Amino acid sequence: MLASDQANINQDEALTVEDQTSFFANSDRIRLKFGNYGIEVIENDPRIRVSNLFSSSGGVKTNRTFAVVMYPSVIEAAFRTEHEAIINGQSIGIVFKENGWQIDKRHQYVGELEPFADTSSVHTVFGDIGEIQPVIHVYSLIVEKDSARFHYASIAEVHHPDYIGLEELKTICGGEPDGTPANDQDTIDFLQIVARKMQGV
Repeated sequence: MLASDQANINQDEALTVEDQTSFFANSDRIRLKFGNYGIEVIENDPRIRVSNLFSSSGGVKTNRTFAVVMYPSVIEAAFRTEHEAIINGQSIGIVFKENGWQIDKRHQYVGELEPFADTSSVHTVFGDIGEIQPVIHVYSLIVEKDSARFHYASIAEVHHPDYIGLEELKTICGGEPDGTPANDQDTIDFLQIVARKMQGV
């Protein structure tokens, strides 16, 4: 069941060069490639948010990114206002940037979703994409303002193959990490959470 069935479709004019090279630009990339984007929040509670980021053509939605955001157990007072806006459905990147925060990503895993999720759950989220494996990007989102630096959330983004492939994702992430989370139990645990959330859609 959807926590929110409000899908905000943004059909903006061409982005500036600065927007196109923004470090937090998943929404912008979808809009640039497919002409529009929308966000559908599937699950939203104090510790986790699950959403689909999609494009629309001829009234048909195609999910481009399945995103899972895990918040820390304690929300810092410094960004409590921003967090309230985010849990009410606004974009994480836009909220922090509009409020003067710098955003940094600490990449934890870049690779194919297999073997963390089965084919049926992948097809439930993205439709019939054949044998092609979606890629997944797991990272920690760090925010900074006035010399104060905080870990805001752990984020996993699973991308439709027609949107981003593995080599492109590696390029976006600067070529790191190498897709081997074997020694990072926190990342493995988060990947398993993402797989379960996909099964529950």
